[in-house]
Amino acid sequence: MIALMALSALVESPPIRQEPEAVGPVGRNQDEAVRQLVNDYYDFVWRSLRRLGVPPGDIDDALQQVFMVATRRLPSIIRGRERAFLFSTLVRVASIARRTASRRREAIDPEYLAELSDQSPNPAEMLEYRRARELLDLALDEMDMDLRTVFVLYEIEELTVPEIAKLVDIPVGTVASRLRRARETFQDALKRYRARRNFKGGGE
Repeated sequence: MIALMALSALVESPPIRQEPEAVGPVGRNQDEAVRQLVNDYYDFVWRSLRRLGVPPGDIDDALQQVFMVATRRLPSIIRGRERAFLFSTLVRVASIARRTASRRREAIDPEYLAELSDQSPNPAEMLEYRRARELLDLALDEMDMDLRTVFVLYEIEELTVPEIAKLVDIPVGTVASRLRRARETFQDALKRYRARRNFKGGGE
């Protein structure tokens, strides 16, 4: 795995088929099923939204959208495929959120900087953290969502290639090919990042 990662995609999964064994029915048990879904996958959805480029200030709204879709589609979510359904949904939500943020042309989110400051009292650690975050964002922003998906799932979520193939419903060979291209993109971004730092006098 890539050691520099201090942190911690648009692949469309086929529509989920109606199956008798669904996550939850529509009715009085629906609220309980939704609560269970949120409890089980809240952290996964939050991390994935952030790593797929949703600005920190927009994550809560995006998270709510994902689980609202899940609530509406609850009777059609196949038991055992909850994660795949949520991921395919959050990929689309993340794409919309990124486009919206781009149109707003937001610079740096002050809440995000404050969060980093609170969590990193050591100035040296803070600097390294910010450099790693900058590099990660730079590399991910250069990847299309197909590449970004497999890169995030493999390098950050630490899923295996077969697990990724099952999650996003694509062949194993396609995952491997996209992962190779994503790594090449990351390495190119790393070279440019280091060259820029050296040009500014910030080399190690």
